[in-house]
Amino acid sequence: MSEISGGRHDLGQPADLAQLTGAADELPVPTNLAQAAVEVLRVAVPLMISAGMMSIVLFADRTLLMFYDGASMSASMAGGNLFWVVVCVPIGAAAMTGAVIGQLIGNGESEKVGRLLWQSIWLSLMTVPFFVVAFLGADSLFRLTGQPEELIAAEATYMRWLMLGGLGLVIESALSGFFSGTERTSVIMWVSVASGLLNVVLDVVLIFGWSGIFGWAGLPAMGIAGAAIGSVIAFWFKVVCYSWLLSRPGLESRYRMRGGFGLDMPMLRNFLYYSLPSGLMYLTEAGAFTIIILRIGQLGDVPLRATTMAINFNMVAFIPLVGIAIAASVLVGRHLLQNGPAFAVRTSLASLLIALVYSGVWAIAYLVAGDWMLSLYGLGTPDEDSRQAILLAGGLLGFVASYVLVDAVQLIFSAALKGAGDTWFVLAAGAATSTLSIAAGIAFDPGRSSLTWWWWVITIWIWALAITMTTRFLGGRWKSMRMV
Repeated sequence: MSEISGGRHDLGQPADLAQLTGAADELPVPTNLAQAAVEVLRVAVPLMISAGMMSIVLFADRTLLMFYDGASMSASMAGGNLFWVVVCVPIGAAAMTGAVIGQLIGNGESEKVGRLLWQSIWLSLMTVPFFVVAFLGADSLFRLTGQPEELIAAEATYMRWLMLGGLGLVIESALSGFFSGTERTSVIMWVSVASGLLNVVLDVVLIFGWSGIFGWAGLPAMGIAGAAIGSVIAFWFKVVCYSWLLSRPGLESRYRMRGGFGLDMPMLRNFLYYSLPSGLMYLTEAGAFTIIILRIGQLGDVPLRATTMAINFNMVAFIPLVGIAIAASVLVGRHLLQNGPAFAVRTSLASLLIALVYSGVWAIAYLVAGDWMLSLYGLGTPDEDSRQAILLAGGLLGFVASYVLVDAVQLIFSAALKGAGDTWFVLAAGAATSTLSIAAGIAFDPGRSSLTWWWWVITIWIWALAITMTTRFLGGRWKSMRMV
């Protein structure tokens, strides 16, 4: 990044490490849409690669489980979704660290960055009791949702193992916020690539065991438990990497990483005020989506397996968009304080343009090459249920193509609003659209949990979110908001 930005190697580090961790200081201010797009890409591309690595890992995780046992793939979807419901509030709150740091830098208060980061870490540590309760009650949670009895044991096993990495996932979200907020996004990219490769290797070894891969005696096949263990190790690996990089002495003089250690109640309350809505927004979306997945799960393994296949390909397109959204959030926050609302608007529009181009490519791919994509699940000798699921998934990709561009719109505009500090509106709008969509889905379901019907609910829900976020963004109230 230092070559792109002309950044300074003033962190007291060797040049090669400085290139990895150097901030993008004193960059020229973008004065038109093209320059704003270049700025967004500079910050977003490493984040897109990082998020793309995550999507590849999740895709590989579920696909490997299908090759091991198709039911395990279905269980990983339901188990992973419920895990996300438990952890998404603290993760969503921790994810706001980057946006608030962006505003601190835009306001000329870089020396407060370390203190803010520590408040985010303290909030992360407060989540441990909730994770323990979820770990102990996993079986009961799945029974309460009416899941098929044959899937509950695998779903609970997957969730329990993931809960051991829940705290690590929250902490790494907080620590990565420093690197996104200071626009050192190449660090996030390299750590994510290393973690992702580790996760995939561990998945192969732990799911199938030594005997399943090499024919050696020793490590047994662990199936769905092995997939979760690999993810947990990868979560904590990221924490170790970020912690080591943040301990570099050159960061202290500018950001007071060690000097900021301690509990600062006024800063903690302010951070919680703006970050909690972001976490609760994650919860409303995750909760609504999980309800839909559980309703589909009540139809049986084949519909749930088909949904998992379609969501896997949707995820490959969607997750890299999160990188653009994070970049938009950080840059909108910095420009709003540093250069004014006009620059923040320009950044938002540039982010939206990039997101639409990216999503448009995927929409075409779903329509033109959907069957070819799904043929991946037909490799080897799939069982009859998997073959039926592949046929069902082909129709579901049509739904994905119909909303993928709209999903990009709602994601970018909600990120811009959060970057400005309009987090409570984003929460209220998300909660309202989620609740209304699920309520309408349950009330007007014509076929008592029809698979097609619930995919229509997903599509309408995303369209409603996009219309709401666009209206708020165009209204302009966010332009006068501040988080610091």
